[in-house]
Amino acid sequence: MKKIPQDIIGDIAVLKFPRRTLWITKKLKARKFLKQHKNVTTVLEKTNGFSGILRTQKTKYLAGIKTKETTYIENNCRFKFNIDETYFSPRLSNERKITAEEISKLTKKKDMRILVMFAGVGPYPIILAKKLKKEKKQVEVYSNELNKKAYHYMRDNITRNKLSDYIIQVPGDAKKLPTKIKDKMDVIFMPRPNIEDTFLKTALKMSKKGATIFYHGFGTKEEVLEEVREACGEKIGKISIRKAGDIAVEKYRWFVRFKVK
Repeated sequence: MKKIPQDIIGDIAVLKFPRRTLWITKKLKARKFLKQHKNVTTVLEKTNGFSGILRTQKTKYLAGIKTKETTYIENNCRFKFNIDETYFSPRLSNERKITAEEISKLTKKKDMRILVMFAGVGPYPIILAKKLKKEKKQVEVYSNELNKKAYHYMRDNITRNKLSDYIIQVPGDAKKLPTKIKDKMDVIFMPRPNIEDTFLKTALKMSKKGATIFYHGFGTKEEVLEEVREACGEKIGKISIRKAGDIAVEKYRWFVRFKVK
């Protein structure tokens, strides 16, 4: 079983088999997996990876309890979601922790406003808000998501983690945020999907002078820096970039941080 790629998300295991694997072989290995992993109650097969602007995937039931909804615990926060209808990657756990720490260091005044775009079921805004609440920092965290099902899970997850007083949900297309939120942001975090549109021009419209933008880009380091410079032009101040995980063989997610002039 070690040779079969796997993700364990809460009590659900998602396995990926070679193309020509027989269906009966998959079922038998799924049942064996259940016996070997007492914390897993459902085994699914990954049939299609995350795709589209809503970042959804497709899985097929193999063994155990027939469900695709799970509860996942990370960084002392609880998240409930359907793994086919919403995007969630347990592999970004440490990245979410690092991001929360970086943003927390910027929140030194009480009236700061933070926007998280492409928030999904809420891992980034919830982990960040929980940290800020523990540190007794009174800030506003705005959380935006296009996927309606993910948005509803996020609403419940915010309540589940007792953060309704810290997070303000904003549904819909990120491009329409400037018409929905009148206030400018001190910090904008963009855990953007791997799509053509960068949404950087929208982020600039939402930013105060001196704001910090955190951006996820994909490709080579040079390509990501170029797309940021092309979209933002002279408004870019100090800029830094680091790897934020693999997305495929020799393909990376990059974490860019820059100041807005």
